[in-house]
Parts: sequence; C-alpha cells; structure tokens
Amino acid sequence: MGRLIDINGERLWSRLNQVGAVGTDARGGINRFAWEPSYKEAVKMMTGWIEKEGLSYRIDTVGNVYARLEGEEPGEQTVLSGSHFDTVPQGGYFDGLAGVMGALESLVAIKESGIPHKRPIEMVAFINEEASQFLGGTFGSKAMCGMLPHDYAYQLRHRRTNQLLSDAMKEYGFGLDPDNIEGSIINPKAYYAFIEMHIEQGRYLLDKDIPLSVVQAVAGIKQFYITINGEAAHAGGMAMKDRHDAMAAAAAITTEVERLAHTISADARGTVGYIETHPGEHNIIAEKCIMPVDFREADLEKWKKMYDDLMLFTDQECEKRGLTWSVHYTCNLEPAPCREELRQLMDNTADKLNIVHNSMISFPAHDAMNISRIMPMGMIFLRSSNGGVSHCPEEFTTKEDMVKGTRLLANTLLQMAAVDIL
Repeated sequence: MGRLIDINGERLWSRLNQVGAVGTDARGGINRFAWEPSYKEAVKMMTGWIEKEGLSYRIDTVGNVYARLEGEEPGEQTVLSGSHFDTVPQGGYFDGLAGVMGALESLVAIKESGIPHKRPIEMVAFINEEASQFLGGTFGSKAMCGMLPHDYAYQLRHRRTNQLLSDAMKEYGFGLDPDNIEGSIINPKAYYAFIEMHIEQGRYLLDKDIPLSVVQAVAGIKQFYITINGEAAHAGGMAMKDRHDAMAAAAAITTEVERLAHTISADARGTVGYIETHPGEHNIIAEKCIMPVDFREADLEKWKKMYDDLMLFTDQECEKRGLTWSVHYTCNLEPAPCREELRQLMDNTADKLNIVHNSMISFPAHDAMNISRIMPMGMIFLRSSNGGVSHCPEEFTTKEDMVKGTRLLANTLLQMAAVDIL
C-alpha cells in the first residue's frame, strides 16, 4: 500500500449536518423525499460543493447525482462509491447520507493529496432508495442497472397524491426524462468496482464497542404474501372436526416461520408482520387470511431452503384442514456477497489506519445489492449510536466514527484507483 491520506473531518461533519437538516419538519424529523422541493434543495447544496471543489458532476435521466475526479489514464475503468440521498418519513441525518457525504469527502481529500491514480473515481447519490412516496425501493440503483421497464414512470403513482412519477420527474427539472429511463443505465465495463458506506442500523457494533465493520454480504430478501381460503361458520355451532379454519392454518404457519429462522442458521431472519383476517369477528371462524412473510439469509442455499420448506409446510397444513392457498411475491433478491478482494483490501487498510473493526452481514437491503449484479461490490458499516436506532429522528453516528469510516473509505478508493486489486 502506498502513502495513507487523511480527510478533513470538520468539513465532512459540517457539510453532513447542513445538508442533513434539509427537509426538517415541525416534529424534528427529516422528510427529504425523492423529486420533491426539499430533495431538490439538498441536491443544489451538494452540487454547489462539488463545483467549489473543482470536481465535475452530472445528473442522469432519473435523478441520480454523480461527482467525478478524473484519473491520469484515459479509458481506465471508474471506481464508484456512494449511497442514497433520500430519507424515510420522519427520518434522521445519517441513513444513506453518511455514505454520500463520505464519498464526496473522499474525492475531495484524494484530489487535495495530489497522489496520482490512474482510474477516475466517482461519487453517486442514489435517488428514491427509501421509496417513501413513490413505492418500490432502491429505485436509483435499479435504474442504473437496467432493472426497470421502459414505461415505469408512467406506472408508478404517489402513494398519497396519486401523481404519476412521470409528472413528478418533469416538475423536478434538472433534465430528468421519464421517457428515457434507459438513459440512466451505466455500462458495467466502464466501472471497476463499487463501495458503499452506510450506518449499521442496529446494535451489533454498539454492543461490541467497535466503530465500523467490513461487510461480508448483504442477505437475500424474500418477501411474499400467503393467502389462505377456508369457510366461515358459527364459532359455537360448527364442531371442531368439521371446520375449515383459515386462522388456525395461519397461526401454524406463523410459528413455522419463526422455527425455520431459528433452525436454518444462527443469523437467519423470519417475520410475519400481521395476519389480515376475514370476516374478522370474534364468533365467526375465519374464511380467509392474508399474511406477509419476510425471510432474510446470506447463504443462497439456506435462503432458498427456508422458502421451500415453508411452502411444503403450508401445503400440508392447508390440506389437512381442507383449505386452499396461494402465494404472491413482492420482493425476491438473492444474497449479495461482497467481493473477497475488496474485503481484504479494506481489512488491511483499516489495520494500517489503526481502526478497530470486525466483519458482519447486512440484513437490511441496500443499493449495493443491485450494483453487485453488474460489478464487484464492497460495504463499510458505521456504528449506530443512541441505542442503534435508525429510520427515526434519533438515529445518530458520532463524528469520530464518521471520520474513521471516511478515512477508511478514502484510502480504499485511492488504492482501488491507483493499483490493480481485482
């Protein structure tokens, strides 16, 4: 490894807090939603800093923002880093934004260091990862990866106002083009690798008193609805042996989801968020139940097995009760392992920077999952302080941890741009 560089921690913290406050509402949370005025204000603030630092920038046809530091050798593949720029309703300052501002500070610090690097380096601020108003998460990275249909902007409507996404994009400006979603697709051959820095959004690092982690993989997510059809009848009049009770099956399946997650691996997650029951009366046997299931697991075969085993169990439970059932997918993302060479580079770099770190799996989804399908990917997790909470005004990562994570990110990006890692 060549010379290590430092970052400007005061500049990083100041800028993060300035742009982080954009979208503050009266209750203290942050509502910075894609394509809305507060989001546009934040983009203008960030692009102002990009121009001030002598970097170039562009905004693609859907609203992803790129900043670029050129390399010394034309035609070399680009190193990419960033995260999302939007928030959930009543969100905080750090989710997504930590990775965007860390990437921007990394580009500025590398430029200021004067150390030569052959590959260009880009920051990306993904739009609508949270999908707070226009539903369908990780929108910006899906668009970049060519995962959205041509007419997507004409299919999606604002969850509250019913406005078409196409109209919101036109009102937003910046040259966005709902008729050219494909214009946001990047050429994977033009890119070397991607690193996303993000807050952990949990207590794992906090409880271990470790500032950051080099992520092993982003767990696969399988989300689906199971609909069970039975027969309504009087709770007193119908004997137990004669019932076709959808709720009894739903309860058994819910318990099996928990059992499968406990037994498939130490880290697997299985969740049933609720059971919607019809007719929903205390003295009527349920004729229909709808239940959303969420499975998460980093090992591909175990991830598949959880689902397959649950389908078999569901079929058996419904058959013995004389019920019919169906399943409807809403999310089916395979596990995304982080590239081993990038993990080793970040481990070695953290050691040289004397930054205590460990390794962990990400169970929340991130834009990095989509990007991993088209180029090598790595992730850095920062400790979530204040009880590990996130997606709320109370989310917090300390200045010290932000600086440590960004120092690791900057030096990792510089090495990736300067020498052949992959």
